[in-house]
Amino acid sequence: MASSKSYAYYLRGSQIALVQEDLTSDGKWKSPVEAITDGLEIEYAYSPRYRINDIEDKSTSITGYDESSGLLKFTGSGLSTDVAIKDIVISGSDKWNGLHKINTLNANYWIVETKYNGAAVTESVTAYTDINALEDETDTIDLPEYLAKALVYYVKAKISEDKMDMEAKAYFLREFRAIVERHESSKSWSSRRVIPGAHSIR
Repeated sequence: MASSKSYAYYLRGSQIALVQEDLTSDGKWKSPVEAITDGLEIEYAYSPRYRINDIEDKSTSITGYDESSGLLKFTGSGLSTDVAIKDIVISGSDKWNGLHKINTLNANYWIVETKYNGAAVTESVTAYTDINALEDETDTIDLPEYLAKALVYYVKAKISEDKMDMEAKAYFLREFRAIVERHESSKSWSSRRVIPGAHSIR
């Protein structure tokens, strides 16, 4: 008889970690204590806060980073001073990958709004500069038109919940899930067949 195994996961920032309950000792959650031969499936959805519009618009001139009045300063030479650059996305860094809001642009450094208090570090990274980032509630959410209808149902469900109208909330959530499921199933390229049941008319 197979022994019972319990797995769980947790999120920390953009990282997902898998843990297993160790039944052989103190019952604590630890990194998997044995090989997982049959595999595990984890469904994880991530909605990004930004979109890179053009991957060709980038800078590879950053050679390190430093501190500037408690903020992160990327250093280099020949950096763009285009005032249209409001956000950058860093790639290839040991510590700073992701979206950063620009504070100051200079040909020899970029200061971003990210907090940093430390020593200068030499590191070559890529900075994408043509970024569409969500700023506030006035921004346009980049959703397909079909999913925009689902979003309306979701908002109506939350409004109904605030009004303590649980019947309306259940209805709007049902409609929301139906649209999302139809959208996800439309991405499937496999053939679909309808097989008549055993007692159907043939």
